[in-house]
Amino acid sequence: MAGVSSVFALLAEIHNTYGIAERNLGWIAGAAFVGALVTQLWLSRYADRGYGGLLMRLGVVACAFGLLWFGIADQLWQFIFARLLLGAGIGVIVPASRRFIIVNAGAEQGRQLGAFYGSYIAGFVFGPPIAGALTVAFNVRTPFLLFGALTIATYLSIYRLEIPATQSGDGNQKRVLRRLIRSRQMIAALLVVVSFRYSIGVFEPLWAPHMDNLGASTMIVTLSLTGFALPMLLIARWAGSLSDRFSPRATSLLSALATVPLMASYGWISSVPILFIAAMPHGIMEAVQSPGSQAAVSDAAPIDDAAAAQGLGEAMGSAASMVGALTAAPLYSWLGPGPAFLIGAITMFVLLTSSWLLDPPPLSDKRPESEPV
Repeated sequence: MAGVSSVFALLAEIHNTYGIAERNLGWIAGAAFVGALVTQLWLSRYADRGYGGLLMRLGVVACAFGLLWFGIADQLWQFIFARLLLGAGIGVIVPASRRFIIVNAGAEQGRQLGAFYGSYIAGFVFGPPIAGALTVAFNVRTPFLLFGALTIATYLSIYRLEIPATQSGDGNQKRVLRRLIRSRQMIAALLVVVSFRYSIGVFEPLWAPHMDNLGASTMIVTLSLTGFALPMLLIARWAGSLSDRFSPRATSLLSALATVPLMASYGWISSVPILFIAAMPHGIMEAVQSPGSQAAVSDAAPIDDAAAAQGLGEAMGSAASMVGALTAAPLYSWLGPGPAFLIGAITMFVLLTSSWLLDPPPLSDKRPESEPV
């Protein structure tokens, strides 16, 4: 994830170095979500069929080549396809990893998902400042080449990993997506995921250019992302345990609602230090929201469909992120930062309100069974 966050952090530097228009940065950001969407819908279910280890290895290879391509690219189409490959790799790694956790975690599912999210976020904490320092010391290509090489090295840690298949028959597996979306709780849980990932899609192409336009240097931009992600890393395990103590629906939905006014405020803030401060509570709420929403999706699905459910959630999230990225950058260019972030916040609020009305969250530790629509 350090490599992924480097793309996020260095979009403004790529814009300045290669002369790519701000309105086109959304295509680079959105390409990752297209790649992830395709692999999550097409391949994630195979993690339930005994191919989880293979999928993780293929994902690592795709991520490594995507980062290396970023290191040698100099045209818009090259950045788009490199980001597409990087997104496809993440799209097969995450659902398989979550299946491994869900089938082994038992009563500590939320806590273990929180720990996984913490390791995921660690890349966002350490990746941007390292990428910024390497860019300042050398050039914008260096961090991508380094992280690509390091990603290849991680292949050694999983080259023998196997994730057991479920006991369900092939016929049931072929109908898994239709079965999942018939659950009212699943749809409600997915709306929280969609809101969360839509906000990421809006955030990615806007944050670095917004900071850059306020006069922040490349190093300051990268450190701002560390300031956003560091609280998430520090409380990730505790935040995940909230889903074990209370309802995953409550923890994910309430924390998601708390981020809406923060998102609405970013475009109107013209002080870099205040943006730093505003981003920190946002990171804390997302640390609670992410494992909670994953656990809510898990609770709404049978255990044999664990990876398929997580893949569906990731696919819906990737589609939302793609929409956010592709619409936010033009809105920023046409209307300015204030309206662009505000429109994103309003969209989040509508999605979360719909989720609440569909399945009101209980403030208890009881996890209800899913009900058909």
